[in-house]
This record gives sequence, C-alpha cells and structure tokens, in this order.
Amino acid sequence: MGQTAKRTTTITVDLGELKAPWQAWCQDHALTPSHALRNALRQAMDRRATRGPAPRLRVTPKGERATARIELNLTSSELAALKRMAGHEGYVPTKWVVAMVRTKLTGQPQVGQHELETLARSNQQLLALGRNLNQIAKVLNTAPQNRSTFRVEVITELSRVIQAHTKKVSDVLRGTVERWHLQ
Repeated sequence: MGQTAKRTTTITVDLGELKAPWQAWCQDHALTPSHALRNALRQAMDRRATRGPAPRLRVTPKGERATARIELNLTSSELAALKRMAGHEGYVPTKWVVAMVRTKLTGQPQVGQHELETLARSNQQLLALGRNLNQIAKVLNTAPQNRSTFRVEVITELSRVIQAHTKKVSDVLRGTVERWHLQ
C-alpha cells in the first residue's frame, strides 16, 4: 500500500465558537471556508505591506467645475439601497456618491443637509455662549469689586457646556468621514 504524500500547504486551526458563524458567513458569501480564509490572509498581508494609510490628496480651493462623468452599474437592489441611504443622509444619490469619493480621496468631511443643520445650530449655540462669556468678562474688567458676583459654578457649567458641544460637533464631523468606511 502506497502512502499519500502529506500536503505542505495546509494549516489546521481550532476555531472554537467561531466555527459555526464562520461557516454561515462563508455560505452567505458563496465561498468555501478555505477560499474565504485565503482572501482574508491576502488582504491582511496587503494592508501590512502598504505601510500606513492610503495617500490623501490635498484640497486646494479653485474654481474647477465637476464635469467629468463616470458610469456605475448597480443591481436594482443596490440602487434602491443607495437611494434610501442617500435620502436618509440628506443627499440625492449622485451627490452622495460624489461626497463619498471626495471624502476617500481627501480625508476631509463632506457634510450633508443633516450635518449642515447640526453645524448651524452649533454655531448659534457657540455665539450665545460667547455673548455670555463676553458679558462676564466685561463685568469683571469694569467692576473688579463685583468679582464675587460670578460664582465658580457658573463658569464651570459654561465650560462643561462648551466641552459637550465641542464633542458633539466633533462627532458630527467624524461621522461624515467615517460613514464612508465599510465595516
């Protein structure tokens, strides 16, 4: 009886509790587990080899009009999903795709209607806070004897509101960039 030669290209991995979800994922994507693992390994090694994030283009303000066209072929369900998602984010589908491309190329946020409204409210709130701080500073500068009038709690609360507000604006801006990353 002849012995079969041992394959030297195989790896045995104990997936534990990941086995069933891995097999389900592979089936959902019409891939064999071996093929899917090879793809994942290639992607991981390719990312490692690129050494760092993708290069970003610098944004320069100039009067260039968007006139170059590209054609996309989507399935009916992809187009329907694109329309729903774009509408949900305050875009028409074409502008949503353009915003995605510009964000990926530049790394800069592209804001939709929802973000514009949020940022407009942000500016209104910051202006109101600025007026309050100016009033406090004016009183402190013109009447030093009234310094005890302003409690530390009031200034601490203003500081807290500004920090919370700044986080909110940062989250909006981060969200406009991160929404274009596939999970």
